[in-house]
Amino acid sequence: MTSIRRSLALSFIERYLLMAIALFGSILVARLLTPEEIGIYSVSLALIGIAQVVRDFGLGNFLIQERDLTDAHIRTAFGFALFIGFTLFGLVFLAAPAIADFYANDRLLQTLRISSLNFLVLPFCSISLSLLRREMAFNRLIKVNLIAASVGFITTISLAYAGCGPNSMAIGGVTSNLVTGMGAWFVRTDRKFLLPGISEWRKVLNFGGQSSLAAIVTTIAMDINDLAVGKILGFAPVAIISRAQGLMNLFHRDLMTAVRSVAFPAFSKAHRAGENLEVRYIASVTNVTVIAWPFYGFAALYALELIRLLFGPQWDEAVPLVPWFCLAGAVAATSNLILNAIMATGRIDLVTKSELFYQPLRAALIVAAAVLFESIWACTIAFAIALIAHTPYIYAFKSRCIPNDYRLLLSQLWSSAKVTFAALSGPVILVIYEGLGRHEPMGIMLILTAALVCGLSWLMALILFKHPLTADPLFQRLVAGLPRFA
Repeated sequence: MTSIRRSLALSFIERYLLMAIALFGSILVARLLTPEEIGIYSVSLALIGIAQVVRDFGLGNFLIQERDLTDAHIRTAFGFALFIGFTLFGLVFLAAPAIADFYANDRLLQTLRISSLNFLVLPFCSISLSLLRREMAFNRLIKVNLIAASVGFITTISLAYAGCGPNSMAIGGVTSNLVTGMGAWFVRTDRKFLLPGISEWRKVLNFGGQSSLAAIVTTIAMDINDLAVGKILGFAPVAIISRAQGLMNLFHRDLMTAVRSVAFPAFSKAHRAGENLEVRYIASVTNVTVIAWPFYGFAALYALELIRLLFGPQWDEAVPLVPWFCLAGAVAATSNLILNAIMATGRIDLVTKSELFYQPLRAALIVAAAVLFESIWACTIAFAIALIAHTPYIYAFKSRCIPNDYRLLLSQLWSSAKVTFAALSGPVILVIYEGLGRHEPMGIMLILTAALVCGLSWLMALILFKHPLTADPLFQRLVAGLPRFA
């Protein structure tokens, strides 16, 4: 457990620092670029994202999970990465004019072609990064990722200030990946120059095929709002929805990435040791929700203040959308780790089946909302409905390999709910006093006071209600280190 806590702590440190850099970058970019320029990059990123899943082909997970990893496995994975990367670069580069014509925007052409350069760089990043993760070398990974993110941040902001528009973000992304590839290779203990190979192609193809099929469908569904909304409503609404969803993604995507990066190997280890995986899973969900629910509640209550503070008044249209995304994120927090638990049992087939059925329905719902209502409100509500409906659906799939103990789960979630109610009581009273339909944000001191009250109430409620998180040795050490007042 000590190694898991250390890995989780390092993973959290990495994600928080990367989030801080990304958040600061988003704040500056939102002031240097127009919503349309950010929307152009968002659409290009969505298109590149679909191809990116094909490029990954599950090669990183293959290298991490392979029991007896040899140079032949690494060379084959490298060979696959190079072939797929160069192929996708050519396809995206050549298809860029047709895509730009489809969206009737000439600026999209150059942004897409710059972004396509990532396919030439990423094969050299992914292999080294996967081997470092296999070694649990999170201390070295932090250095590499922070340096790369900082270089990418400086490049993006400098070019945006110079008037490069959406291309500034595209060039910043390529630069960041270049630094990542060089840094990851440099910090490895075994810096071999291995030529690409194909000797283990059957094993790689079998694993990568199943992994990629589910990932491709998932990515298309995840990006369908940018693609559909960009075509039907224009680029500015894409950016508005993206900013509203961004508050949810601070936890749902960014913070949970750190949790999942450790949860998967931890669940796998527990499964191999014959432990009760359901108990381990419920304990993890309980600890996630007691943090997630107060976060989403606070973000929904103070959406206007947070949007103004982070992005400026030009993004006020995103404010009423934030509570819908926060509601969806709060429900999803109860099931975010299910796919990791299923994969830990070796049932990647269940993961593939669940995603192949759910994700097309999710995409169809969002596209239908965009076509029928031509409204960002409709697209937002469709997103929330789809994410909320996913929770009971994915629990049904989990039951096929890990029986659901709903009684224990609901009991533990009730513990998180009580802490959430207590933590948000003060912020709710302040919002009611200031006015739910306010058009001007509260002062910064009021926001800081509300956040402080929320944090202190959360800590006291954890202890008062004896939430399971308080039994964790790491929490006890943190509490022991707090100043005491006689």
